[in-house]
Amino acid sequence: MNIQEAKEEIEKAVKAYTARTEAGTLKIPLQRQRPVLLIGPPGIGKTAIMEQIARDCSIGLVAYTMTHHTRQSAIGLPVLEQRKFDGTEYTVTSYTMSEIIASVYEQMEKSGCREGILFLDEINCVSETLMPAMLQFLQYKTFGSHRLPEGWVIVAAGNPPAYNRSVREFDTVTLDRVRRMTVEPDLKVWKEYAIERRLHPAVLSFLELRPERFYVMEPGHTGFVTGRAWEDLSEILLAMEELGLGVEETLFGQYLQDEETALEFSFYYRIYERWKIKLKPEKILEGDWEEPGETASELPSLAFDERLCIVWLLLQSILDLGARLGEQQKLSESLQFFVEGLNLPESPGAGGDSKGQDVKEKNAKEENSKGTVRTGNWEKLIQERLASRQKGLAVRKENGLLSVEEEEREQKLSGMIRACAEDMRLKNDSGCFAEKSREEAEKTKEQRQKLASAMEHAASFIHRTFGNRQELIVFLTGLTEHPVCREVLKKEVPRLWSETEQLLNADSREEELRKKLQG
Repeated sequence: MNIQEAKEEIEKAVKAYTARTEAGTLKIPLQRQRPVLLIGPPGIGKTAIMEQIARDCSIGLVAYTMTHHTRQSAIGLPVLEQRKFDGTEYTVTSYTMSEIIASVYEQMEKSGCREGILFLDEINCVSETLMPAMLQFLQYKTFGSHRLPEGWVIVAAGNPPAYNRSVREFDTVTLDRVRRMTVEPDLKVWKEYAIERRLHPAVLSFLELRPERFYVMEPGHTGFVTGRAWEDLSEILLAMEELGLGVEETLFGQYLQDEETALEFSFYYRIYERWKIKLKPEKILEGDWEEPGETASELPSLAFDERLCIVWLLLQSILDLGARLGEQQKLSESLQFFVEGLNLPESPGAGGDSKGQDVKEKNAKEENSKGTVRTGNWEKLIQERLASRQKGLAVRKENGLLSVEEEEREQKLSGMIRACAEDMRLKNDSGCFAEKSREEAEKTKEQRQKLASAMEHAASFIHRTFGNRQELIVFLTGLTEHPVCREVLKKEVPRLWSETEQLLNADSREEELRKKLQG
């Protein structure tokens, strides 16, 4: 299975293992809750999906790399205790709480989450002395005499022996007590993730052109490339370009540790750099691109890798617009949700006929005659709810469950709410909240229209320049793989959406026919 399928299966396991009866007992007893064991090559996202699952399911997450642990840290340290058995006192050995189990309880205290995932990475690389304790933990959910709390699901991960010489094979008895999932690299699934994460267009277009270079990992071969390497390379390229730092040839080999892949991508990146300067994608998206005679005449005759590079330059610019729209929509919705939850009194100047307005003004005067107590109450409520929201976000950030985008959005939201609360305190009028909500909704609408227009202009340019060929299919496929762009394309640009469905369906049928002929 691919990593997305594994993620979906683990989410189902979490929901099933934490489900309870009306009496409050677990529907699946602890002894029947098989730990999940993910086996797959390195760098395909096993750790990343744990964080995604914890965020999506709003549960806790404690992660350990087991190669760093000894038997003592896992089980606990021995201590001597005096106990009586049959009237006689004996000195017996007991153990302090396992560091791993203690971390779960600490997480529960900090986050308030009574349910979560305990993720044990590289579990089949533990030391020989720790292995028996690990097998006991997988079967009985205990380290020594300390049991994993109810509601916490064990997920373990490891690499196949072909990729790691330190790996120990699990025996049949152990495998009969876990849910083993074998995960393989999948470019299509990774690409959907990469598009949403706005990875560098040169990386995405190169892998579109050379999919066999996505994951290079052959047993016995020193060179390798993983999905993690492509993502990290993308991050450094985006940062260096933004800062105006020169990208040297040696950079690619530092991330892509397969010489042929690094050389190929280095050559392709130089093509990307040249067309980024020459093409000016922002002009095309605005619909006012002036076609210099030389550039216009050479575009159709370019090699496919250069044409693909141009398509991804346009596509990445549109995906950036889609990401900004997505953030704006979430900000607008969060503000509206916060304001509606307050149930503030309607502003005296808000809408209505003149007679109704007179009544509202009269009511407002009566409210104001009561002094500032009412405003003070609303101010206190706003501060309490804002503080509660900030506390929850702080806990999520501490536990690594708050994305950078979400943190920035929450900072903007807090600033808006505090500004409106201050305006309300000074004017004794809640109208600022309603006005701010309308303002953010209007911004969302404007960005939505801008994105729809950019899609139309880019599609028109590609169609006019390259015709109804593979370039257009690549472009439209990229749009449909981004959730915000797909939704806007479908609702705001119906003509282009219809063309997209026709082209992609035809391309899919052609691919199926090609596979049949090859088979």
